[in-house]
Amino acid sequence: MAKAREHLKSAEEFYALGAKEYEEGRRKGDLTSVREGCEKIFHAYVEATDALIQKSGFPEPDSHGARWEILDKIGQRRLIEIGDSAFLYLHQYGYYVGKVRPEVEKTMTDVKEAIDQARKEIAH
Repeated sequence: MAKAREHLKSAEEFYALGAKEYEEGRRKGDLTSVREGCEKIFHAYVEATDALIQKSGFPEPDSHGARWEILDKIGQRRLIEIGDSAFLYLHQYGYYVGKVRPEVEKTMTDVKEAIDQARKEIAH
């Protein structure tokens, strides 16, 4: 099991790689790169929330549903909302369906917010 700081580091790395891949894919018209970028940014959200969950004394969740339940228990309603958007627009539409909906870039910004929040809370 990874430690909270390791999850945070992974979140930051996945986000940076995903954002770069997404932007390059958009610029070149390469849908595969866009899709891979969306999935990496979604995974950055998962890693960031796993870091916060672990820091709060809970075990790593074994499903997205379990993640939402733990985030609710620790009062992280905003992170649940970000996760709902990330799951729908990045994971479902962006990666699996290959459709870049207008909400994708806002969701990417929201995932960055989740990572920043995790960084602040883990630093304490």
